[in-house]
Parts: sequence; C-alpha cells; structure tokens
Amino acid sequence: MYFNICSVPLFVSCFILCILLYYIQGYRTIQGAKYLSLLLISMIFYSLFYAFEISSIDIHTILIFYKMQYIGLSVLPLLFLLFTVNYSSKKDGLPTPVMTLLSCVPIITLLLVFTTEHHNLFHKSAYVNYGGLFPALDFEPGIWYWVHIMFTTFCIIMGLILLFSMLQVTLPDFHKQIYVVIIGSSIPLLTLFIRLSGLFPWEIDPSPFSLTLSAIIIFMGFTRYKLFNLTPVARSLLFENTHDGVIVFDKEQRIVDYNISAVNNRYTRSNDIGTHVSELSGPWCDILNREAGDREKDSIEIKQEIDGSYLWFNITFLPLHDNYGSKMGQMVIISNITERKYAEEELCKAIDKANYLAIEAEKANTAKSAFLANMSHELRTPLNSIIGFSDILLEGETGSLNEKQVRYITNVSKSGKHLLLVINDILDISKIEAGKMELSCDNISIHDITNEVLMACSSLAANKRVGLEQNMDCSIGTIKADRVRLKQILYNLLSNAIKFTPTAGKVTLNIRSDDERILFKVIDTGNGISEEDQKKLFKVFGQLDTANNRRYEGTGLGLAIVKKLVEMHRGTVWIESEVGKGSTFAFEIPVK
Repeated sequence: MYFNICSVPLFVSCFILCILLYYIQGYRTIQGAKYLSLLLISMIFYSLFYAFEISSIDIHTILIFYKMQYIGLSVLPLLFLLFTVNYSSKKDGLPTPVMTLLSCVPIITLLLVFTTEHHNLFHKSAYVNYGGLFPALDFEPGIWYWVHIMFTTFCIIMGLILLFSMLQVTLPDFHKQIYVVIIGSSIPLLTLFIRLSGLFPWEIDPSPFSLTLSAIIIFMGFTRYKLFNLTPVARSLLFENTHDGVIVFDKEQRIVDYNISAVNNRYTRSNDIGTHVSELSGPWCDILNREAGDREKDSIEIKQEIDGSYLWFNITFLPLHDNYGSKMGQMVIISNITERKYAEEELCKAIDKANYLAIEAEKANTAKSAFLANMSHELRTPLNSIIGFSDILLEGETGSLNEKQVRYITNVSKSGKHLLLVINDILDISKIEAGKMELSCDNISIHDITNEVLMACSSLAANKRVGLEQNMDCSIGTIKADRVRLKQILYNLLSNAIKFTPTAGKVTLNIRSDDERILFKVIDTGNGISEEDQKKLFKVFGQLDTANNRRYEGTGLGLAIVKKLVEMHRGTVWIESEVGKGSTFAFEIPVK
C-alpha cells in the first residue's frame, strides 16, 4: 500500500458519514431511522474499502479490498428501498415472498464477488491498469454484474416512486420536505448512469462521493424540515382525520398549520397561515390571544356562545420543543365537549337524587328500627303478664284446674314464651340496626359463661335425647367481653345445633385460645348444609327450606344476631359443613 492523494476525499467522506450516523441516533425511535442508520453503515464500508483499494498496488491486495467493498455495496440498494418503504408508511407494500426474493440478490452478489476467481459470473476477467493517475482495477463484467446493476436501478426507482406517491397524500405545506428527500435519493441514480456511460473522467469511481452527498442532503431535510418529527403520512392520518380542531403556532404566535376540522368548526380560516393570534376573527381571537402564549402543557374548559347557543369547549395547549429543549411553538387542540358536559350535569343530578333517596331510605330504616324497638317493648310488657299469670295458674295457687284447663293454660304459656323469644330477637336486631345497642365489656370467666349456657341448654338436649358435651383447654381463664351478649351468642348457636340435630345425635362445644384470640366451635352431627344454602345463613329472616322446616320454631333472626354481636366484639363467624356429615359453627373474638 502507498499514500494516494485521491484517497483523502474518500476518508473525509467516511468521516462525514460517521458524523451523520452518530447524530441520526437521536432520531432512532422514528419511522425509517433504523434503515437510514444501516444505509449509512453500508456507505461507510463502501467508501472506506474503496479508499484502501486505490491505495494498493498489487492485484491480490486490490482484489481483497475490492471484495470488502461489496459488504456494503451489495446491500445498499435493498436498504434504500426498505428505508423509503418505512419512511412512506408503506410497510404492507412488500409482502414476505417479495422481501425474501429481493434479499436473495444481495446474498448471491456477495457470494459471487468473494469467489470471483473460480467463475466468470461476476467478472470474466480482472487486471490492474497502471497507466492512469494510480493503479486501478479494471475488469470485464459478467452476467451477474449486470443483474446487480439492474437490481440497484430497480430499488432506487421503486424508492423514488414511493417518495413521489407521498406527494398525493400530504398537504402542500409538506411537499418541500419530500422534495428534499427525492433530490437526495436521485443523486446515486444519476451517478450510476454517468459511470456506466463512461462520461466521468479519470479512473476514480464517483459513487462513494455521490452517496455521501445524497446522505448529507437527506439528513439536512430530516433536521431542517423535521421529517422525522412528523412523518407526513402519519400527519395526514392523525392530524387531518381527528374531529378536534388543531392549530399550530410558532414561537411568535403566528399560525403555521391547522387541520381541516379547525376550518370546518370555524376556529380559524383557510387563509390564516402566517396570521398572528391577535389578528384572528370571531370569538376565538380573544380566547386564544388570552390563553395561548408561554403556558406549558395545560387544559381549560370554557363555555362560549356560538350562533346563539351556548357550547362547552376543552382547549389543550401543548408546547413544542426542539431537540435541545428550546420552545419552537405551541399546538392548540380545541374539542367540543358540549354533549359530555350535559351528560355530566344529568349524571350529577341523578347522583344527587340517588343520595337524597339513600338518605331518606336510611331515615326510613332508622325509623322502622326505632318503631320495632318501641313496639317490642310495648308487646313484651303484656306478654310477661300473660306468661306470669299462666305459670301461677299451672302451679295451682288459684285453685284446682281440671285436665282440659291445664292443657289450655299450658298452651297459652308455651305460646307466650315462644312469642316473647320472637319479640326479644326483633328487639335485638332493631337495636343493632338502629345503632342503639352498646356492649358492656368486663373481665369474665369463660368457665362460668359456658357452664351457665350448657345448663340452660341441657333441658333442650334432654328432651330431644341429644348428647351435649364440652371440650375446653384448661388454661383458658378470663377474657374481656360483654357477658350477656356472649352468653346470647353461645346459647343461639347451641340451641340451633340441638334443634337441627336428630335424636341420639351429639352436639359439642370446643373452645381453644392463644394469647390474642379465643375460638369457639359448636359441632353437631346433623344432616349438614349444602354450599348453596350456606350463602343464606347469617342473613336477617334467613331460614333454610322454610316449607319443610315449619316444625322447627324460629324467626330466622338468631344467626343474624350472632353475626352482628360477634362483629361488635371485633370478631368473625363462619360455618364449615358438608351434607350428611354435620355442621360446625365457629366464631373468633379477641381475648382483650
């Protein structure tokens, strides 16, 4: 190798292409940027190894660098076509079979160039011409060389056609941008024709210089005219087709762009390009002149009279910045939100009405609970008298009664006691729902509580011949709870279990405790409860299969009261049951 003064411009071209490749990375997320980067890399390969080629003397070294050029030169045409396809948003224009076929040409070209000594498909002959400015490689083209030339010409022409087609789908304001790209893309094609015609002087290949010039022009178009910041086709699809009016101002507050909706809705006029915001006509002049300016991203809602009708508008202000953060202008988006605002007003009215009805319903529910509580007191007073006098009659203090009278009085006493239980349940649930029930918590002995409850339930169990057992840890002592309400919870669960356990069955009360919580379980050997029926439990007036269970007395309030009393103790209650295998009603409350 030797120093060839003609290689200096080629090394300069490589340096320029590297600079462009570096700066293009700032636009790598935009359409076409990836393929432009690859295009620049292939140009760098071509120019660099061509510079090495013309700096070599012997045929073997020249051939090595000549082959290395085709690493970039063979894929240049296809990369240019892919760049124009992506930039013009015509990705669907190259089906997979066509793309595969086009990709085969560069691969075959590269293989034939690197094996050119073994065939005459790419070069029929090659030799070094020492008669010019510098030793240069001359060759007689083979058939595939002309295939490569035709492929290159085809890709450039197809890319130019795609660029020209963009002129038909974009506004005239953007045509200047596309013309810049078309000019830059046409230079390699013109250079190819000049080289093939032999009109270029000396022995140097003009292609690397034309490619560098082409890359510079395209890059200037991207940066100066912001082709990458707003792809024309994307602009046509989104900017033009939106129903909202869009107006773009420069930093001097002059209109530089707008969409069709802005004109149709009379936010601006078709001849307002270059007009200052203060010179606009109609009501939008004052609004935009007052609101636009240095405000950052923001949104306001205004009510404006248009043609005698009041309409609601949402105005969004979007600042536009360049790559260095300097403000270039502002985009204003005007949306007619009249229908939405009216819908919001109707919704607010509906919500206010619903809230009013909810408050009234709550008042009615509280009044109902208070009424039931009062009525329960009024009913319980005469019932106590009926039950008391019935018991006195049965004890015979008022004289002897015959058998028939005893039976009647017994039924009166039994019915009175049952009705008193119903009224007590109604009173309790009413107090709870009205928020009038309060707990009176003290330190109480679990042993004493359970003994009292088991004693109260023993007669029920004995009458049904149901076994009643208790299983409790010896370490359990006292807890802080409401004595009366805890007894009520246990009595309701145990009496329920006895009621629904068949004769000769068994009911067990298990009690376990740790440092923080105490767990009660009432286990019976009854018929069990299905999963579907379990969902009905713990609800007010909820009873399972009421048609078949009228023989079991009850109001359906017992478990609902249990649940509410347990929750008042900051505990939880649940059921574990399986049909045919009995049921377990459990609840857990804090020890303290």
